[in-house]
Amino acid sequence: MSREQAADYEEKKKAILDAAAALFARVGYPNAQLKEVAKACGASKSMLYHYFPSKDDVLYALLHEHLQSTIDAIEQIDPARSAEERFRLLIEIYIQKSTQTRTRHVVAMNDVKYLSGAPLKKILELERQVIKLFEASLEALDPNLPGKLVAPYSMLLTGMLSWVDLWYRPNGPMKPDELVERVAQLFLHGFLAARKV
Repeated sequence: MSREQAADYEEKKKAILDAAAALFARVGYPNAQLKEVAKACGASKSMLYHYFPSKDDVLYALLHEHLQSTIDAIEQIDPARSAEERFRLLIEIYIQKSTQTRTRHVVAMNDVKYLSGAPLKKILELERQVIKLFEASLEALDPNLPGKLVAPYSMLLTGMLSWVDLWYRPNGPMKPDELVERVAQLFLHGFLAARKV
């Protein structure tokens, strides 16, 4: 396959995933049909099957891509930065990923339960990797944090950030930079300190 063919393949694959994410987020995974995905991205159903043999394969690809891109971005944070800078960047990346790929994030929140077997196992492993990155960031902020608190604080933070996408509008009165700073201050210093941002 030439470079041009590979680029064309990836472009068509992305179009299919974009259309599927929008459809799954709008009507729910169980109610979505692949013929609607094909229609939305201007493809034939047979062409769609060339890329994804089943609806479950589409769902898996969506979730895998969304989680892996988030992991990759977090892992690229410069370790030479201070722990607080890295923490703020982690929050910024997570919020950006969820707002830039809003429909994928909605699918990730709602539809992972429809996978099973090896695909589900792989997605759950990627979710654990995200949690581990959050745990490492919190441990860097406070090396004396008792071990029993690392996982609960990490889950609190990821839970808070995961729901941001469902209500936050980047073009609203609170700009993205302010949201990141308010989340960081709220988590690091508490509600009263967060009022001073």
